[in-house]
Amino acid sequence: MEILIIVSIILSFAILFAGFYMKYQAPKDEQMKMGLRTERAKASQETWAYANRTCGRYCLIFGGIGLALSIISLLVYAFAGDDWGRILAVITPAVICVGTSSAVNVVNNGLCSKFDENGRLKEMK
Repeated sequence: MEILIIVSIILSFAILFAGFYMKYQAPKDEQMKMGLRTERAKASQETWAYANRTCGRYCLIFGGIGLALSIISLLVYAFAGDDWGRILAVITPAVICVGTSSAVNVVNNGLCSKFDENGRLKEMK
């Protein structure tokens, strides 16, 4: 049980670190080795910046939520007992994984709606 809470805390910090990196420190060179690496995101420098900035923001949000849930599950486990702490400890990694996975899909849909196949901004009608 304690291991699951520790893993949730580590996962939350990893997602927070990844979100900070993508939002503020994503590489701006042509190789684009680290960050949100989809074909749409690598189409141009504008799509790369948009994808990493947006996905980084979502990762920061879900990493923060995961960290808060991890701390709450640790406190519940310590004070309310094993059953409620176990429920929260199982829910927390699921929330983090589903949240960050859905963030990639949301960013990809945003790229499709804002940019064409070549990475150029679509004209708004």
